[in-house]
Amino acid sequence: MVAIEGYAAQAGQDATIRVSRGGNLIGVAHGVVDATGFLEVNHPGGSCWDVVTPNITGGDEVTVEFEDGSGDGAIAGTSVITSVDSVDGTPTPDVAGDVEGQVVVKGKYGADVDIARMAVEIVNPDMRDMGIGERAIGWPDDETPAGYTVEGNAANGEFTVTYSFFSEAERDAAFAGDPSVASWQAEPAGVEAQLGLTISEFKEIDGPGFGGCPAGPSGQAPNQPTEAFASTAGNNSITATWSAATVPADAPAITGYEVIAEDTVLDQEISVKIGAEATSATIRGLVDGQAYPVKVVAINGQSSTPAAAGTVTVTSAEEPPAASAPAAPTNVAVNDGSLLGSADITWTAAAANGSAVTGYTVQARSGEEVVATATVGSGATSAKLDGLTPGTEYSFVVTANSSAGNSSAASVAFSTKAGELTAPAAPNVVRVTTGNGGATVEWQGAAAGNTPVTGYVLTATPAAGTAVTVNTDAAARSAVLSGLANGTTYTLKLVATSAAGESAPATFGAGASATLTPADQLTATAEFRADKREWRLGGSASITTGNTITATNANGVRIGTAVVAADGSWTIRARNSAAPVTPTIKLTSSAGGSLTVSVSTR
Repeated sequence: MVAIEGYAAQAGQDATIRVSRGGNLIGVAHGVVDATGFLEVNHPGGSCWDVVTPNITGGDEVTVEFEDGSGDGAIAGTSVITSVDSVDGTPTPDVAGDVEGQVVVKGKYGADVDIARMAVEIVNPDMRDMGIGERAIGWPDDETPAGYTVEGNAANGEFTVTYSFFSEAERDAAFAGDPSVASWQAEPAGVEAQLGLTISEFKEIDGPGFGGCPAGPSGQAPNQPTEAFASTAGNNSITATWSAATVPADAPAITGYEVIAEDTVLDQEISVKIGAEATSATIRGLVDGQAYPVKVVAINGQSSTPAAAGTVTVTSAEEPPAASAPAAPTNVAVNDGSLLGSADITWTAAAANGSAVTGYTVQARSGEEVVATATVGSGATSAKLDGLTPGTEYSFVVTANSSAGNSSAASVAFSTKAGELTAPAAPNVVRVTTGNGGATVEWQGAAAGNTPVTGYVLTATPAAGTAVTVNTDAAARSAVLSGLANGTTYTLKLVATSAAGESAPATFGAGASATLTPADQLTATAEFRADKREWRLGGSASITTGNTITATNANGVRIGTAVVAADGSWTIRARNSAAPVTPTIKLTSSAGGSLTVSVSTR
């Protein structure tokens, strides 16, 4: 499951959540953000994944994109539990803390995990009615019920946590519970939950999603084989070739392929099955002179969608006819594209002559000069050409390519539409995130006029001094401003560029400000121990040289100070503090940062 929270600025908007592994999409879900800024997927009351419920593992990228164009993301943590064991103990009579049973949890984690941001927990509501008195018991010991011992260590990518109990019944309840390991990317700042939190549950297995949501990947068929092609092989046989099929992430591996020839005379199929490594197969014993439609199917316990390999006429000759260039494409047509100076070209696929069509080349020519070229795959029957001069006649040529030769259709003359170029519409800035000496600006792309958007120009201008400018390409939807002066206010301007000139300056959405003031960036957690009147504060600062953090409660009473370490961390411990507990505290840094943080009380 995936949950997002804290996105009140996007309340009521449609959101798309995507999970990717190695650049490949493995899961997509859609939902509406509720009034509090919360949305969850594959959990009771939440949205479902589309098509398949993904098995999210460490290193997968989870992103969310909102209707207003803003977005966020996190990388799933690699910490995972590998074993959970129940251990018998030997109690010592009349000794407090005697151990009558233990549960030992072991696991591993990757370089992405900071062990200071990792926790191991066992959850079982039945433990509430025992001496444990809590539904959960965890490590580090901040999560351990009073009187109980939990010992753990984590080093060199492995961790071991030992939970000790006062009775076998407690031990058995913990062993029957749900163990999990959590890791997070950053400490919370003014919110309760950790940021970029991953919880890996040991007992979760692949299966159907909650409440009728789609099944997991173990029930997924292979993807369709590609580049399937069949040809006569002589001796009343047909040979089919293809490129290996793939499977969805975490789906069962391919176990083989089936090549099928359809006998349209007897209304039956003749097929041959072959192993998983094969990319060709031959069907024999067919009828001389008869045409057979051929298809290829990948198998992994289920069957893929068939890939059409063409219709082949069988010959009884020992040697099949030599392969030659394909027939020329037919029915070539040219029309104006959506943008001025572009053209859309369509055609009917070329027929192969013993050798597969490998693709098509589409050209716009002015006399003997090739002005624009597009290359598309073997299954394509359309292409777009850009960069043409409006109001100019060109000759358009479509060529079918194969290893046996190429064949071109007759050229088609077409004059592109004339007119004046128009600039893009204004983009819309959806989020501005201020940092230490910089900022990140995100936007929705500009709608093109009648010529493509070529890029964006982002400028931050101070009241006095030199502006900072960043140029991006047309695909960019964010940019980072660096080299800004902390404490100085800058005004932002974003425009889209094109051959017709710049757009009007961008508009700024409700969640984005047209001005920004860079400053030291702080993160923090705050806890008050009531029994010891102790404040426990910790976090990070982006400026690490000569920087001091000062903490005060909501009434301005000083709690304490800390010097920021070289790695950006800081800690304040104040026992028997005279500063009364308040719902929030304020942190300020000598480098100009400030942050208000919610307080948890124990």
